[in-house]
Amino acid sequence: MDNRIKNLFERYQSGQASDEERIIVESWFSDLEKEQNAELSETEKIALFSPMDDAIDQMLFKPRRLFIYNRYLQVAAVILVAFGIVLFKYRHAATKKASVISYTLISVPKGEKKNLLLADGSTVFLNSGSAIRIPSNYNVNSREVSLSGEAYFEVKHNAAKPFTIHSGKLLITDLGTAFDVKAYPEDKEIHVAVESGKVQVGKNKPNGQFELYAAAITRNQQLVYNEQGNSHAISQVKTSDVIAWQQNKLSFDNASFEEIVPLIERWYNVSVKLNGHSACRRYTVSFNNEPVDHVLNVMTRLAGITYSIKDKVVVINLKNCRNMK
Repeated sequence: MDNRIKNLFERYQSGQASDEERIIVESWFSDLEKEQNAELSETEKIALFSPMDDAIDQMLFKPRRLFIYNRYLQVAAVILVAFGIVLFKYRHAATKKASVISYTLISVPKGEKKNLLLADGSTVFLNSGSAIRIPSNYNVNSREVSLSGEAYFEVKHNAAKPFTIHSGKLLITDLGTAFDVKAYPEDKEIHVAVESGKVQVGKNKPNGQFELYAAAITRNQQLVYNEQGNSHAISQVKTSDVIAWQQNKLSFDNASFEEIVPLIERWYNVSVKLNGHSACRRYTVSFNNEPVDHVLNVMTRLAGITYSIKDKVVVINLKNCRNMK
């Protein structure tokens, strides 16, 4: 192949081509892209680049050598078209593959718990009946996960890639911390309790704006968001009690039976039927990895209930408030 023809493509690749040379080469690539899926014979491939041949001839070559150099260009076209088609298909496939995001859903059944290590070294401890969804591009340009249920997070802080949890309507962002998020759909409330560091909490509004609820929740603080009333409150808590479930400690903190029942169902993977209504009293008590019948026996002594268990179905009969001393 004539050295001047080779030099034309080399100058283009290195960015040293003139405007006239660049237009000729780019026009050639434009035609190539249009025909990249076609099955062409050698003659058709040569014909495809006739306009480029003429343009380069006019720019580079003298008339007396036109035939010789035209043949060189035709051969170059045949060689480069094959390379160009392969390169185009490779880049197209790579771009398509990179743009597809898949998700991994990790669910924990009722009665179980699970510990996870994320790609960035952060850890997640999922409570019973919880699920986390992780995108395939996690830790590439961002770190975002979705949570349903309860989880304790120990996040490897990275200011360039904030760790964000989508839970219900809330966006919970790590500012360098360890914290607990409780967001079971049936509870109608989302609890965010911080053990160390700081957490930012807010939500995306329908108009695309971000509404900030708390710029920085700190150690032993908890934000409770009520989805139905679209309201939130921040209070002091003993976070060690909030996250005691990690050590298999089941705790009721000033809870009514209506609030206790979902905890028992998730913890022991049972179905609980509640007969009666007892909102007049609330209970604070903890159990250390004890079976469900022991928990119910203790509640019988505390609240005067009766209960039965059959085939993982628990029936609790509450004592009416007026009959309680």
